[in-house]
Amino acid sequence: MTQAIQEVTKYIEGKCNSISRGRMHTGARLINLMRPYSVDMSALTVRAVSAASLCYQKSRRKSDAPFKLTVTSTSIGLSVISHMGVFNTNYQELLSVGDLYLEALLQLGFIQIEREYDGFRAPYIIKLTDRWIEIGDLPPEYEKHTLMGTSFVKPKPINGLRNEFTKRPYIKRMSSERDFQDLIDRPFVKALDKLQSTAWKINIPIAKALERNIHEFLDLEDTSMKSRSKAIEMKFVLSKVHAINDNKFYQMVECDYRGRIYYTESFFNFQGSDIAKGLFLFEDGKPLDDKGYQWLCIHTACSYNQSYSIEDLPEWLTTDYRIYLQDEGLTTISVDKMTLKDRELWTLNNLTWITQLADGEEFRMEAEKPVSFLAACTEIRNYLNCSGTYVSHLPIPVDGSNNGWQHLAAMSKDKQAGDLVSLVPNDIQKDFYVQVAKRLIERLPEWFNERKMPMKAIRKGIAKRGAMTRAYSAGQKKIAVNMYHDCKVEGYTEKYNITEDDCKILAKNLILAINDTCVGPLKTMKFIQKITDYLINQGETCTKWETPSGFPVLYEVWRQKNICVRSSIYGLGQIGHSIKIPVITQSGDMMPCRRSFASGCSPNFVHSMDAAHMAKVIDSFPGDFGAIHDSFSTHACDVNKLLDHTKWQFAMMYNKQNFFNNIETMMLTTRKDYDVKQPVLGELDISEIISSDYFFC
Repeated sequence: MTQAIQEVTKYIEGKCNSISRGRMHTGARLINLMRPYSVDMSALTVRAVSAASLCYQKSRRKSDAPFKLTVTSTSIGLSVISHMGVFNTNYQELLSVGDLYLEALLQLGFIQIEREYDGFRAPYIIKLTDRWIEIGDLPPEYEKHTLMGTSFVKPKPINGLRNEFTKRPYIKRMSSERDFQDLIDRPFVKALDKLQSTAWKINIPIAKALERNIHEFLDLEDTSMKSRSKAIEMKFVLSKVHAINDNKFYQMVECDYRGRIYYTESFFNFQGSDIAKGLFLFEDGKPLDDKGYQWLCIHTACSYNQSYSIEDLPEWLTTDYRIYLQDEGLTTISVDKMTLKDRELWTLNNLTWITQLADGEEFRMEAEKPVSFLAACTEIRNYLNCSGTYVSHLPIPVDGSNNGWQHLAAMSKDKQAGDLVSLVPNDIQKDFYVQVAKRLIERLPEWFNERKMPMKAIRKGIAKRGAMTRAYSAGQKKIAVNMYHDCKVEGYTEKYNITEDDCKILAKNLILAINDTCVGPLKTMKFIQKITDYLINQGETCTKWETPSGFPVLYEVWRQKNICVRSSIYGLGQIGHSIKIPVITQSGDMMPCRRSFASGCSPNFVHSMDAAHMAKVIDSFPGDFGAIHDSFSTHACDVNKLLDHTKWQFAMMYNKQNFFNNIETMMLTTRKDYDVKQPVLGELDISEIISSDYFFC
């Protein structure tokens, strides 16, 4: 057993075996009470550390949000207690167990805990110390304990609310077995079944190359928390790889309340980072034909994603991008913005060093996705060296082009927005973010003239995330916070002197720029919000709708209040965790939060529709499938077939004379005094999507 896991386990065991029962930590008392004899303490330690690591990873994924004590403690408590087979717990129990493990990590020097800012009521945050990286070194006998949503046995067809392996409900917030039984034959349940029945295996050569070259992915001199967190992520991925080894495996899935599908395995799942996803292979292979080889080449090119300046465009290109770049205000173009033919040609013109890279099993760290790129290079090398029929197992992805805006443009039949997000055919894929950036520059010409920012930097640091999340109703404040974080990560805050106040101004004007670019989609969002307001005025406390995949969405937002849950961590003393719970009236009813209910309904409706689209594609498509919300993967030889299903299912969802009527039918339970005016429909012909090469690509 490694020293770190051993130290933490011994600390917890010491607390659980305390002679002074009256002074025993509440978390230790609960573990003694709940833990079955079949579960050893080291397994619980592995679960606790994994939960803490995942919680930190999520906090750093989208912004500079601090690593919060209460959130982390809750996650640890939930992971540990559920592993002991207990699923009905309260916050007091979760936090007591979570705080016990955080106390161990604090006392043993793996973390530091301090106030986020000065003040008695300031929340506690966690910082990782130099020792944190040791916590990921798991002994072989405990690597299997890291697997939380992976099975080596093919799951039985879904026949009940709870997953037989994880014991968690397939639908978040649903507790009624009877209600779930009414849904068994729906397309979304069949989609869940198909995903769980997809057999996977690990790309062992790539996994071994990753383990040999782990130092290339880590800056050992970088002592930042982000670097330490990445090191732990890699170690957990490799621990799960060791636990699975060369076995066939299946990954469990579940839905959130909107129908969006998630794999339940942490770190090592097909929705994970390139380090994880790049190691996945389908267990069942299919012959790689000529069309499949073309898609393999396209995937290889996009995984590397080289950029070319306007003065240095290669001669082998079949399209002259100069006029396109000049019109867009760009000086460079990346391969994933080129035509499909030129993406294929990039690979064919670089075959020599691609095959050499595969022979040497070397990672090219300048690639956008180094692990996926090496896996693709290896597949090409194996195909070219095969004298007969080559059987491929590599998943090939096709990604949606601004998925949220695609759905909104289809609902509103907005031809301008549809053109920007590839709902209609184009010779070259349009760049939605550049168009938004152009409108933003028109609003703040002096600001951009002063900074001298190239369009590429404006697109990446300022326009992209805000334009993407605005489709899901992200507000000015959230856009500004994310914008500053993105600029800071890219080094733009120093290079172009961008402050947080600048981002507040930019965020306000970015929203206006999006309004100019996406008139129909934004009117659709406001239309859905007005329906929500009507429902609230009618006394409704929640809204329900059934998506085209048969998923029953229940959207409810309750007014909340803070309560203090007491616990203790030795070294800090008494801890007052601030927990939000629904406000209960004297009559025992919960009170809806009108403002959050109205603002959140539109993005949740869009999310439910993109989830429905994916579920219907999975259900109808006859091949293996790897699911990421707006990225679908299958065998190379089946990509064209998958694209056909993706287009047809989308077209069938929105090929309605007036989809606003469908929205009203889905959301309204009554029309008494209903006077919400529908937006004017645009002129988009949704059937044009069938001829679009870039809807998903």
